[in-house]
Amino acid sequence: MANTAKGWSDELVELVKRKPIVALRLDVAQWKALLASRRGVGEFTIALPHADFAHMKAPTLCLLLVQLTDEHQAYLGRIGSHSAITTLQSRVKIKRAVRIQPPEPTALVELLTSPGHRRTLIERLSRGSNFTVLSPKLSGELVDRLAQVDANADPMRAVAAAFSTPRQFRSNAALQDDAIRTAMKAFGLGADSWAETLELHPDRETGLARIPITEDGAIEHDARSVPGFALIESDRTGRAVFARGNERLEVYTANRRQLEQAFGVDLIYLNITRRNLVMLQYKMLDPPNDGMTDWTYRPDEQLDAELERMRRFARENPPPQYEYRLNATVSYLKFVKRDGAMRQGGVIMPVDHFDLFVQSPRARGPRQGLRIGYDALGGSYMREQPFLDLIRAGYIGAYSDTTELLAVLVNAVLEKGRAVVAAIQTRNDEALGDQIHDT
Repeated sequence: MANTAKGWSDELVELVKRKPIVALRLDVAQWKALLASRRGVGEFTIALPHADFAHMKAPTLCLLLVQLTDEHQAYLGRIGSHSAITTLQSRVKIKRAVRIQPPEPTALVELLTSPGHRRTLIERLSRGSNFTVLSPKLSGELVDRLAQVDANADPMRAVAAAFSTPRQFRSNAALQDDAIRTAMKAFGLGADSWAETLELHPDRETGLARIPITEDGAIEHDARSVPGFALIESDRTGRAVFARGNERLEVYTANRRQLEQAFGVDLIYLNITRRNLVMLQYKMLDPPNDGMTDWTYRPDEQLDAELERMRRFARENPPPQYEYRLNATVSYLKFVKRDGAMRQGGVIMPVDHFDLFVQSPRARGPRQGLRIGYDALGGSYMREQPFLDLIRAGYIGAYSDTTELLAVLVNAVLEKGRAVVAAIQTRNDEALGDQIHDT
């Protein structure tokens, strides 16, 4: 459900025509219990009789309706597959639920233009069951009309993004998702961690749209107008803020062309607390051929220029005298298998290791193609977790006590037509905003 030429709302309409909307009604007692739960209405599970799920096709949209003493509330979220938990009941999870307008069932009916659909929605909502599956055509018109309500555009776009999470390394969108998750894991966050705030460019695609957010956060804003932030200017496509104790992580995405047209994706991680800056560049490996077991990397015409930029950055920005690093390398390469499952991760190596490796006979196949893989490397590579441990410890990366180097590096990457994920880690007592504004 990315923001493609077809549009996220059109994609949602097509989805619910194949997998109709589920309407779920909660009473006051259930609502109060939900609000008291760990993630509230944003993500929860509910158990219902097996028969309720007979006509549901998951994953799809869930329209959550609540009638309180003096008001109504309506939410829209993603409902997944159900699973049996007892002889009589199944459990289902609703995720990414966001508040929508209008909340009253009568007002939802009035949104519809088709008299037939109005009558059908009235009939479905008046049934005694608290769990109702709407018809495909009614679902399509309801989503279309809800998306045209200005207040719903940003929340519904966030829900739409939850249906498009990449599972394989097939595109720059998948690489960007992996870079975002890597930045979060370097901060000690899980893939399902929630952001405090999320700001998205209204017309550009970013993997940050798939980040869950607390309901009381500013759900989405135009990322071009973040006050006091001049690091990536108009190329910024999204910003998410995470907090853990007294630490803070800000993740930005940027690209100067559409994400799928970019030449690749880079992750730049700046830890103000540890004073280290690390850059991770993604490279796709093609399947093995010629009877070889290792995958092959075919350098693009910009590879030499990119590697030289990385080497020059390391030379010009070494650690100061009393700041320890394992080496002066700033840049690392992450090789992933094209169409490979994202959960399999990839091979990570410093640029200076790559420079040595390509001179080795082990790096060449029968047709002199560059072979990057487990056999060719002979176990001399890093997996993701050791790499993240070194970042957290401050053992790798350039020394940086301001964001000036980050601004220079991000802009240099963008000039080459690549997409950037920039992650900045600070403590709450560090004046990050002032540093960025002054660059």
